[in-house]
Amino acid sequence: MRKGAIIVLLGAVCFAAYVFYSLTGVEPVKVADTRLVRSGDRVSVEGEVRNTGDDTGPLQLEVRYFDRDGHSIGKDVVSMDGLRRGAAAHFKSSARPDDGVADFSIYLNHGRNPYGN
Repeated sequence: MRKGAIIVLLGAVCFAAYVFYSLTGVEPVKVADTRLVRSGDRVSVEGEVRNTGDDTGPLQLEVRYFDRDGHSIGKDVVSMDGLRRGAAAHFKSSARPDDGVADFSIYLNHGRNPYGN
């Protein structure tokens, strides 16, 4: 290999490593240990929210429920107070009728960004 090609390759590897390193700290608030909880004919989702970054303001967790075919069959919103750096908090959605819930997803909403979006 020519010296120029090696320098370009080394630069590309360094750039890729920098991008990967930068992306690891993008989302300091993490949702973990989530599970679907069934109680009779009712269902809810519970888990834990962990903050690995700076103190946060209020958070909202949007829980979407899906049937076996992947169709959306409902949504709940869980509001939480802010979390201090290094803190963790348990959450649980409201119990809802089990209308064939097979799976769920969670969207973490930090509120509006500085631009108002």
